[in-house]
Amino acid sequence: MAVLASGRKLQLMPGSFTPEDYIDFYDNPFDDLEHLQAAWRDREALIPWSTNNLSDVDVTHVDWFQYNPPAALRKATHITSQVLLDIVSSSIENVKTQAAEKHRLKREGKEQSKLAEDTAKKLDKGKGPYLPIIIPQDKPKPEIDDRTPRHSIISLSGSTSTVTTTTDISSKPEKRRKFAIRKFFQRSHDKGESSATGSTLETLRKIYESRQMNRNSISDATIISKTNSPGDLVECVSCLDDFSPKEVIKVPCHSYCRDCFVRLISAAVQNEQQWPPKCCLNQIPVQTIVRYIPSNLKKTFQKRSSEWDIPVADRIYCSHQGCSLLVKPQNIDKKKREGTCDNRHATCTVCRDAGHKGRECERDPDMEMTNILAEEEGWKRCFNCNALVEHREACQHMTCRCKTQFCYVCGQRWRTCECTMQQLYDLKAAADTKREQRQFREQTDAEELRQILLQIEEFEREEALKAEMLRQEQERLEEERRQSELEERVRQESIRRRDIEMKYRGLRVALDQLHELQQILVEVDQEEMDQELAAETKTAKEELGKKQEAERSELDSLMMTKMADKEYALNRDFQIRAAGEHDIEEAYHEKLQDYWKDKKDGEKEIEAAMLALRKRMDQRQHIWQKWKTEAMKMHEASLQEDWALREELMYSTKHRLDATYEEKERESTRRKAAEKKWLEMVILERERLMNESEVQEVEGDADSLFAPDSENGRDDRAVVAV
Repeated sequence: MAVLASGRKLQLMPGSFTPEDYIDFYDNPFDDLEHLQAAWRDREALIPWSTNNLSDVDVTHVDWFQYNPPAALRKATHITSQVLLDIVSSSIENVKTQAAEKHRLKREGKEQSKLAEDTAKKLDKGKGPYLPIIIPQDKPKPEIDDRTPRHSIISLSGSTSTVTTTTDISSKPEKRRKFAIRKFFQRSHDKGESSATGSTLETLRKIYESRQMNRNSISDATIISKTNSPGDLVECVSCLDDFSPKEVIKVPCHSYCRDCFVRLISAAVQNEQQWPPKCCLNQIPVQTIVRYIPSNLKKTFQKRSSEWDIPVADRIYCSHQGCSLLVKPQNIDKKKREGTCDNRHATCTVCRDAGHKGRECERDPDMEMTNILAEEEGWKRCFNCNALVEHREACQHMTCRCKTQFCYVCGQRWRTCECTMQQLYDLKAAADTKREQRQFREQTDAEELRQILLQIEEFEREEALKAEMLRQEQERLEEERRQSELEERVRQESIRRRDIEMKYRGLRVALDQLHELQQILVEVDQEEMDQELAAETKTAKEELGKKQEAERSELDSLMMTKMADKEYALNRDFQIRAAGEHDIEEAYHEKLQDYWKDKKDGEKEIEAAMLALRKRMDQRQHIWQKWKTEAMKMHEASLQEDWALREELMYSTKHRLDATYEEKERESTRRKAAEKKWLEMVILERERLMNESEVQEVEGDADSLFAPDSENGRDDRAVVAV
């Protein structure tokens, strides 16, 4: 509540009131304005929606700004207010900008820390410098032409490196960076390094060297472009062409090429309106002009300078027809008021006609006034030198300064007239009478002028009094008008602030509803994505299980088939061997019969030999059967190994699938935390923008007359105080 100067209470904060509540007359509108400002400054802080509806999100191990903001944050289909639409659209970009700036500062901090660690390691006394900097002593510095790259020349040979630095081109951070990279590539491993590590380092070293070569070539091109850049040229302000600094003439404000400068001076000496030569209203120094113009133009310039530097009213030209030369100031006799040109022609400085040969100029206004005064005072002229002479006392005998003697009464040579003293007295009496008449006229004119001035002064005093009364009346009316205007504007200001408060109260409600909706949308989207991920995981595992089960069945069938094929092949080999042995036995039996035929005890010998043969063949068959069993076992073991290998592959596939979906679940957890953090940061940014918008609309759009620190406000306060 704000108490007005009239005693009425003005409600500014939440409440129900109508504009009619503000209609009133105020003793001092600024007191009411102070109440308005105090109520605005001391208003109760509103509890934002984020305080009670957002929970803290732990994103310590999650770079939440690396994730895209939730799509739900851009959904505001039911919002129609342009203020809210602007806040919604700009909040996400503001958060992105702030997050990028924080990330940049964090990265720079890490780089500086790493650089400090590298520098500390480099300065460690226990270890020698890996790349010694060799600075040649008492040797001239190599000249760097346009073809020499302006960067540090680094020679890497053997286990050590020689670095020749040019401190005026390369910077210390660049040296430290190169030093760290070379130390990384040339470091030695106490326990050796693997082939993969060696190949990786070699690849990185090649990439680094290629980038360095490209950087050097770019630096060379930059140096050449800077050497030949148009920045070293100077533009002529007249023809706009570029010239070398040695080919232009610098004047106080711009530069001219020689041709344009000569044209500028030539135009100036041909037209007096362009004299003296200037550039941007700044006069060009005479020394600069004389130094850079040709000799013929220099003579013309000096001639025009001697003539046009004299004011037009003070210039005297020869009056002789056909001459018209300028009479130089040193050839003017100020006493005689006569000047002589270079052709010895005399010119009167008063009437500008031919000289009067010792006579006075008839058009000399000073001489005319002197003659009138001489006639009134009774002064006489010397007939010899024409000088005025005044009689003071004694007789009429006068002796001029030119030693000429004449009569003061008639003006003739002395002793050639018969004038008397009485005539002299009459002459002086007539002069006194004229003097008195002139003085009387002057006094009369002065008195008339004084009376006129008094009347004018009285009239001006009356007019000033009327003007002052009119001014005071106008000030009173203006003060009344201003007071009523201030009262109305204070009333309008209070209504405006009430409207703004109601407006932003509704905007905050709409914004809070939007936040609730977007929070629900984000949670629904996350739940759907979790369900989709769970369904995808379950489906993938089921499909993999079915696939692997089918693969196992196929492996079992294939194993049985291969065992049967192996056994069949061995049995077939056995049959072939048995048939061969049967043929051998029959052939051996036939040979025995042929050998023991018709011999004593031949049948017994044949039976004994055949028995021994059958025993050996049975023994070999037993060995072969044993070998067959071993072969079957080995073949089965081989198939078992293949089966185990396939089982391991299937287990590995299942493990990778589990790991993949576990990583997806972890990524989903990180993404959900990042989206919640995005939601939190965007909502906080929107609330901040809302507060700023309200403050800007209340204070930024306020009438300047009501601004506490404005000059208008102070002036109006002074008027009200008076």
